[in-house]
Amino acid sequence: MAVALASIFAAGRSVAQAPAPAQSNAGFAPIASLVEAAIARHELPGAVVLIGRGDAIAYRRAFGQRALAPSAEPMTDDTIFDLASLTKVVATTTSVMRLVEEGRLRISDPVAQFIPDFGRHGKSGIAVRHLLTHTSGLRPDLELEVEFHGADEAIRRAIEEVPTALAGERFVYSDINFFLLGDIVRRVSGERLDRYAKAHIFDPLGMKDTTFLPPDGWRSRIAPTERCRTLAWPCGGPGDGDVLFLRG
Repeated sequence: MAVALASIFAAGRSVAQAPAPAQSNAGFAPIASLVEAAIARHELPGAVVLIGRGDAIAYRRAFGQRALAPSAEPMTDDTIFDLASLTKVVATTTSVMRLVEEGRLRISDPVAQFIPDFGRHGKSGIAVRHLLTHTSGLRPDLELEVEFHGADEAIRRAIEEVPTALAGERFVYSDINFFLLGDIVRRVSGERLDRYAKAHIFDPLGMKDTTFLPPDGWRSRIAPTERCRTLAWPCGGPGDGDVLFLRG
């Protein structure tokens, strides 16, 4: 399941507590110039740049604004961003590979080994590795015109999918693959993906500001992402159709 994952992006407070270096460091001036030029061209409202060297933070700086509407808010170096589809690699793939490392599943295992009935409609040849590499033959998304509510319903609909290509035949970026991987994590570990990632990935790495469904107390630090169908600017909540219907 791919869900809205909020994280400090290039802010580094959850990684190291070293003081920020002097912002006048001439060696990083070209980086600042690039970001400031992009902001001036209205390509982005703001950014946070962090550069690490060894165990230390070499450069950390916030630029521009983190929000423009309904009112402007300055960017800070502890701003939290929605990682959106980076959730796939930061949380889901990492969780799957942790289970692989522990010997609890193999990437060559068929998906139907974990999700009963998934092998229907020509999907018996799809293995975990095909989901991870977007070579399952499944289409990019479920039909969002027909709303679904909750992960269980999403998985039921994924079971009924008919592949558009044979497993391993071609690359098609697919959110469905990662709905299924999230469900495999749940079935193998006994924990929901968000809880498993927190307990086994984020907490051990000290990523205290990385989470699914951030609490209300974080709201003042969260950058809005994009207008959703409600014409609101989501802050710390799902902003795309898949995640809305999966209930975050």
